[in-house]
Amino acid sequence: MLGVLHDPASDEKSKAWAAEKAAPFVHPKPAPAQRLVKIELPSTDTAEGVSAALGKLIQAVATGDLAPGEAQGIAALIEMQRKAIETTDILDRLEALEAMNGRQ
Repeated sequence: MLGVLHDPASDEKSKAWAAEKAAPFVHPKPAPAQRLVKIELPSTDTAEGVSAALGKLIQAVATGDLAPGEAQGIAALIEMQRKAIETTDILDRLEALEAMNGRQ
């Protein structure tokens, strides 16, 4: 495409086509700027709190206070917290089972 643009023998129609096709590669669009999002969420220290936070997040999207893409980023953070709670709970249960098995 750049060859067509720089070739003096190329006609104007070919140059216009090449310029249109090459433009996204030569001049890529900048990524959209992220905005700071503030939303009041309940504590996510428990599984119930995580569930409540996700509910509030969904409500904010439904009312238009938050864009779906913005909510997705926050939901990913909440999901990491849920996994941490789950892992801690599983570890506590495993340790309790091992302690009971060791006593028998």
